[in-house]
Amino acid sequence: MKKVVLARELSPLGEIQLQQWVEAGSGQPVYEVIFNGVFLMASYNERSEKAVATLAIEPMAEERRAMRVLIGGLGMGYTLQAVLSHDGIQAVDVVEIEEHVINWARRFFGELNGHALSDPRVRLIQMDLGHYLFQTKETYDAIILDVDNGPTWLALESNQRLYERPALARIRELLTDGGVLTVWAAERCPDFWKRLEEVFGQAEEITVQEVDRRGRPTDYFIYRARSKPRVIGQRDHQQ
Repeated sequence: MKKVVLARELSPLGEIQLQQWVEAGSGQPVYEVIFNGVFLMASYNERSEKAVATLAIEPMAEERRAMRVLIGGLGMGYTLQAVLSHDGIQAVDVVEIEEHVINWARRFFGELNGHALSDPRVRLIQMDLGHYLFQTKETYDAIILDVDNGPTWLALESNQRLYERPALARIRELLTDGGVLTVWAAERCPDFWKRLEEVFGQAEEITVQEVDRRGRPTDYFIYRARSKPRVIGQRDHQQ
């Protein structure tokens, strides 16, 4: 298996590299993104990246017909593609900080994700997700986070705040009543799960199994929480 570096770029956040190799048998290209020397994403993680979307939308599928969704992290575009495939999706905001990921999504990953960025329901926002969460006045039926390899395996140290109580409380505020948060993780995160339960009152860990590039089964984890109806005048004791 020979890997070819398609692009290596410097950004204000560090060095980011796109590499490709050809899958034996199918002849299909396989893409991997390395950020500051750390694996960040790959095209063979399709199943779990779609699952983080489906697990957010399905609890509301029967009751809502004009859903607004926020996706933190564009990745290969699989999560966006999966959201758009569901009925009742009115609009999807995608927040991605890295310009090169956006460019590669258009140039290399379009065939993988059905050219999801071209859908008129999609608004792409190049911005730090933490900044966006605390600045936006938008509300969402679902918020989906896949900006790192999970709360314990960060692409940027500054992303740690996304998984702490103040950001989780802010996400809860941005969700409509009964809205759903899902978070993708490459490894189990019991402390994060506990924080989710403290902020939302309940949370669950869902295992999604994929087959890695060597044909071995690999478990990934989706954390899901759902906001409860707000009571007028109720104070927030979680922040």
